[in-house]
Amino acid sequence: MARWMQYITAILLLALVDGPVLAQANKPLPSVLVIGDSTYSSHTRELGKVLKDKAQVTYAIWNPDEIADTATTVALLDRHLGRIDRNGKPVDEARWPRWDLIHFNCGLGDLIHHAPDMQTFRVLPIHVGGIRNTSEDQYAKNLDTLVKAFKARAPEARLVWASTTPIRASATNVFEKGSEIAYNQIAAGVMKKHSVPTNDMYTFVKHLINMDKPAGFGADPFHFDKKPIHMPIVRVIEQMFQLPPIPETEEEKTSKQKTPQSDVRS
Repeated sequence: MARWMQYITAILLLALVDGPVLAQANKPLPSVLVIGDSTYSSHTRELGKVLKDKAQVTYAIWNPDEIADTATTVALLDRHLGRIDRNGKPVDEARWPRWDLIHFNCGLGDLIHHAPDMQTFRVLPIHVGGIRNTSEDQYAKNLDTLVKAFKARAPEARLVWASTTPIRASATNVFEKGSEIAYNQIAAGVMKKHSVPTNDMYTFVKHLINMDKPAGFGADPFHFDKKPIHMPIVRVIEQMFQLPPIPETEEEKTSKQKTPQSDVRS
């Protein structure tokens, strides 16, 4: 009988030890949605690699002919949130994703210049009459609408705004150099109003790349001298979900030499 009691005690002790471990192992990973222009597509893939087994990172769906500006993001929000598919068909409510964090940016799509008075969007250089896609007043209104929509449709998700990355030059002259600065100030005001913290992607990238030379690849400001810019987003996710931090990267060290390390700020 004593031996049976020892067996039962051992089983109970194992249950007490293994129970929390098993519960933690079965706990779902934090679900992160990244919304942004094409800049964020490749960098979201890097996030998935770095945060493998730590967080589930998804990049919002864009079709090739769509401009990732504030107005379009508002119009396509249900698709970004996974409530309708790429073809516009409703997704059953039981299959709607539940987002723990939404990291979002709209900026370069609003700052690009296009041909006026056309039903279809066509990029047009400034020197031949291209007009900016979104005015400053409309930008503020669109962002305000977007944040309210996030809070109404995904109230359980934490929101983090990413400031727009620098425009150092435009090889095709469809961006005005430095125009993102005023728009980042506008966004900062909107986010402060709604108590949404900002991930300072602008400062991180500005101090990572050479701002005195044109954008690489003969392209506009969607490339960063082949340097990855995903680490500020990694740090946000680590902080939000109390994940063990990965070692500091060379890109972070380079950027930090010129400015305090980018962080989530209210």
